Amino acid sequence: MLHVDSDPVVDAIYIQLDNEPIGYTKELDDNRLIDYSMNPRKPVGVDLLAVSEGVKLNGLPEVDTIKTLLEALGVRVYNG
Repeated sequence: MLHVDSDPVVDAIYIQLDNEPIGYTKELDDNRLIDYSMNPRKPVGVDLLAVSEGVKLNGLPEVDTIKTLLEALGVRVYNG
């Protein structure tokens, strides 16, 4: 289940990958966070900040899906 929330005021996008409850969040860097379920510890959401500067894709789950979605929203993406 893919759901996207975009907030241009705070320059952020949240991509919900699954309906499972969030167990914990892992910070990849200052602008990218991944929410995981507790069991079986799979990614359930991605929080992207400062998206107007572009988004680095490395380390993100479901990278092809996220890339396609971001490009459709007009967000620049980087592979590294």
